[in-house]
Amino acid sequence: MKLKIVFFLSALLFSFNTNATLAGKNLVLVHGFISEHLNERPALPALQARSVEYWEQFWGPRAEAQVVYPSHERVQGRIKDVVREQFLDLERAGTCANGCIFVTHSTGDLVLRDALSRLNQWGIDRNRFKVLSVIDLAGAGGGTGLADLAVSTAETRGPITGIVRTIAGAVLDVNFVPEQLGVLNDLRVAAARNIAQQNNSIPRLRVAGAGDSFARITKGFIRGFDDSVVGMHSACGARFAGNVESCSDSIRSNGQLASTRGPGSLLFNHFPIIMTDRGDHNEIRQDVIAGGRIVPVINNTTVGGLNIDFETQTGRRAWSWFTRVRDVPGSENRSISASIFDTLDQ
Repeated sequence: MKLKIVFFLSALLFSFNTNATLAGKNLVLVHGFISEHLNERPALPALQARSVEYWEQFWGPRAEAQVVYPSHERVQGRIKDVVREQFLDLERAGTCANGCIFVTHSTGDLVLRDALSRLNQWGIDRNRFKVLSVIDLAGAGGGTGLADLAVSTAETRGPITGIVRTIAGAVLDVNFVPEQLGVLNDLRVAAARNIAQQNNSIPRLRVAGAGDSFARITKGFIRGFDDSVVGMHSACGARFAGNVESCSDSIRSNGQLASTRGPGSLLFNHFPIIMTDRGDHNEIRQDVIAGGRIVPVINNTTVGGLNIDFETQTGRRAWSWFTRVRDVPGSENRSISASIFDTLDQ
């Protein structure tokens, strides 16, 4: 019976929709940190089922496959082994023989970055496993101060630490046992920025948010602007962690055409395509109307087989003290994911 369940879920993993493509290429998803894994320590079938739930609001029905990993493990440990087996399955099935587009959310950015650096090591046939580009939604490849907070509070005691632990535990939905923090250890800013740092030929299209959630409790623990979980230095693909307020030095996250603290320099082959001033960490991947502006950064170009061509409008707005603003018209009435998909699916 167990073998039948595993077979069924594996079939489900690779057959969401036979016409699931983006710009004519198969779409593969990689989820973010899932806190329940830390306590449940699930096996593969449960990982797959939870991933389906994770992506069900928008991207799941549009994807050909989902790659899963256990959040209670480490990126360069058990996680890489689990991902390797799925990559080999994709190779054997020929899912990416004609090219795939990967979409990650949050921690999936870091997990995939490490995995893509290992293709030669794993003996993956590049003729049957072609990754054209990756769309990183709220990518945590640069780490997050919340992970630093989680690890440090798990290792210390005291009344102040206890209060902070309670706050962070409520936000991250975790119990602070040092040896059971899994991938949170890898999401510490310094740790994340030491994983798979070599240049990679696969372009990463970045999507960053500056929205609020958790009653703004997390803002004090993350450097620069953030989506309440991941700072813009990470989501934009900045080469260095810092007090980053935008993915551009000349466009603010709300679309104002004015100088701001941008990333300075970007990691190799990283292209921030849009920012949003309202979308919080989870709204970016969901079919939710956040009500904010979508602001194109790198636009009117083609990267990794995707035509980046967001419609824009530029004008002076009263709310911005009549400084010029550039954004996507009507974007406040659509979900961020829908705007991304519809624009790139050409």
